[in-house]
Amino acid sequence: MFKRIGLIVGTLLLSLLLLGYVFRLPLLQWAIAPELKKAGVTLSCLDLSITSKLNIHADTVCLNYQNQQLQLSDITANTKHVSVQSAILTLNPLPKSDNANQPAKQLKITLPSNRPLINIKQLVVNSNQLNKPLKFSVLEPALNQFNVTGDINASAILTTNKISGQLAVDDILLKQVINTKNTLLDAVNFNTQQAFSFDGIELKLNGGISAQFTHTFEQCQFNLLTTGQMATRFNLNNQALILDTDSLNNKINLSPRCTELIPPSEYADFVSKQVALNWQVKLSQALRLEQGELSIPVINVMSEGNKHFDILITDTALSINALLDNMQAKVSAQISTPDINSINISAQLNGTKVKGDYNVELERLPAFIPVTANMLNFSGYFELSEFIDSKPVGYTQSKFSVASFEAFDVKAVHYQGGLTAKMDKQLNAEITLTNQLKNAAYKEFKLTNINNSLTAKANLGVGELFAHLTAKTQIKTLNSADIRLNNIKIDSSGLQSRALKASHHAFIDDIELVVNHHISSQAHPFEVIVPAQSVLPLNTFINQFYPLAKLTKGTFNGNISGDVNLQRASFDIDIRQLSGLYNDYLASDFSSVFSGEFNSGRLNVKPTTFHLNEFRAGAVIKGLKGQWLVNNNNVLVSNVEGNVLGGTFLLDNYTLGQETQVSTVTFNNIDASRLITLDDKSGITLTGRLAGTLPVSVNKNGVHISQGSLFSQGEGNLKISNNAAFDSVMQQQQELQPVLGLLTDLDIQKLNSSVVLKNDGWLKLGVNLQGYNQQAQQQVNFNYNHEENIFTLLRALRLSDEITQKVEQQFSQKGNGQ
Repeated sequence: MFKRIGLIVGTLLLSLLLLGYVFRLPLLQWAIAPELKKAGVTLSCLDLSITSKLNIHADTVCLNYQNQQLQLSDITANTKHVSVQSAILTLNPLPKSDNANQPAKQLKITLPSNRPLINIKQLVVNSNQLNKPLKFSVLEPALNQFNVTGDINASAILTTNKISGQLAVDDILLKQVINTKNTLLDAVNFNTQQAFSFDGIELKLNGGISAQFTHTFEQCQFNLLTTGQMATRFNLNNQALILDTDSLNNKINLSPRCTELIPPSEYADFVSKQVALNWQVKLSQALRLEQGELSIPVINVMSEGNKHFDILITDTALSINALLDNMQAKVSAQISTPDINSINISAQLNGTKVKGDYNVELERLPAFIPVTANMLNFSGYFELSEFIDSKPVGYTQSKFSVASFEAFDVKAVHYQGGLTAKMDKQLNAEITLTNQLKNAAYKEFKLTNINNSLTAKANLGVGELFAHLTAKTQIKTLNSADIRLNNIKIDSSGLQSRALKASHHAFIDDIELVVNHHISSQAHPFEVIVPAQSVLPLNTFINQFYPLAKLTKGTFNGNISGDVNLQRASFDIDIRQLSGLYNDYLASDFSSVFSGEFNSGRLNVKPTTFHLNEFRAGAVIKGLKGQWLVNNNNVLVSNVEGNVLGGTFLLDNYTLGQETQVSTVTFNNIDASRLITLDDKSGITLTGRLAGTLPVSVNKNGVHISQGSLFSQGEGNLKISNNAAFDSVMQQQQELQPVLGLLTDLDIQKLNSSVVLKNDGWLKLGVNLQGYNQQAQQQVNFNYNHEENIFTLLRALRLSDEITQKVEQQFSQKGNGQ
């Protein structure tokens, strides 16, 4: 009975054990799954058994935590060890959670004092973010101490409040981890040994780093080398990343052929000689990235060698999401090369606003600039805003000076200039350029004390550009071998669009001019307006060419219009009551209104009448009038008539400047008494009227008359008394006294004389005198040859004319402005 009962009970127990083993997996999942679920872990597969050595063996364990999947295979566990032959971790995007914004907390890990040591022979990490899976093993040689070998080499120590250890990373791992098609990563060589610690809130890294990046673009090789120590901290709560790079050495090296990337131009050679090839970059204070805001206290970029570049960037702050909108930085740069004395730039950037100043010093200009200049200095201040994706708004002011320069036949010394430019939000721009020169020369022209200012105003908005221009120019002197000008003042205004339309109001030695012109690609029409003004300021110019000439009164005005490109112009000139002196000659009240044109180098003036009230040249000529014209640069005077010595004269024509020509002067009804009494000390008086014709020949040797003639018009009378020469002949040749005595009081019936004038001024008269002496009741026929230097006589007559002297003195005072 008991035997049967024992058999039945034994069979029942074995059956229960058999059922428990057969259904061990569902029973374990039923018992374990709820506990894992409390920790957020889902158990999706489990297959275990007990070995002959009473070890627990699981073929597969599948776990899922926040969409991350872990599959363990071939697991053997006992009280001392847990050995996993293979583990696969699949990383997926984390699901959205209400707890995502909760702050991280300090680690509080409950660590049992005694548990089995863990050994994972191969752990494979899969992710779409990885270039290829990571493979490594995890070994726990001592409790809570782990060694990782494989694609990742690290060691870690697990304590209650912190995880710490060592981590080695190289470029092989980076290329495996970073999933990118950018081939530049292949040029990176990277190696670092980092000590790390993590307390649940902050991750700290500290260790050495060695990195090199080499890239070749066309013929240029770029090499970046970084070595040294770097410390890193990252806070999970405020998302602050701090990089301490003070101990890092960063070098940038460019190959010499990098200068060949400079586009070919006239300045390429100069620029290539200024480029430094070796650089150092220093970040001496910690970088900080927090909530998308990057802060870089100091960046120092320095060149090596004889080309000195020192660029310092401080207080840099920018937003990762909007790099330029809120960027702040202070920048200073100092540059010095064998060809550049110094360049100093200081600027402060605040978002889209930048302001600063600069100073540039050059001993001479680069060779590619076709200007020879010495001791140049440029300095200024600038303030700009909204210069990104828009037209800049701001203000700049610059000053520049040059000791001397030479270019395009222009030489100058002591040049100083200034430039001011500004533009507002409505795109109203204004630029002012000022220039000052102590001395300048252009070919044979020399200028002193030059001051010039030019202002341009325009709106740069939509539509056609119109620039309003104003300028002021002052020049103290402008001299050449041919002309000297003083006190030049020019006020200019204009409008620049598709063409330039400008007006200039000029004063040159107090002579006023207004010039209007219109410059376009097709034509250059101009107009010169000469307002009515006194002729006295013209003395400054006239005296330079004719020192003995002086204008004493009169007015003039005119208008000239034409086209510069066509070399064509027409003009109208009005001269009124012009009076002046030339040596001992005096002309009073000359008037003429004339018009003409200039075309292709040829000047023409229409036939014009002129009037001259009086001309004094020993003899006084009054009431002159005549015609004059210019034909292809040749000035022709014709039909000149006037009153002289109580009669009239007529000049048929005379061409100014023509070397060889013959002009005929005809005299009529000349008062013989006034002709003879020109020399009022001669003791000779003559009455009657004379006429004559003088063919005046002009050639390169001077003026001469070869076949001139004089003859009497009607009867006259000759009287001689107290003439020393005549009395001397009477005394020395007493045999001629009866004949010569008949001339002392002679009624002239007829007088004829030939006239010959040589180039040297000697006048020869062949006189035939026929008359009757009343006292002697005798007919007289007298022939007489007379020679005298007419030039000397006329000059003596002019100098002895007291009336003329007084008039000349009066006009001379007027010409001097008295």
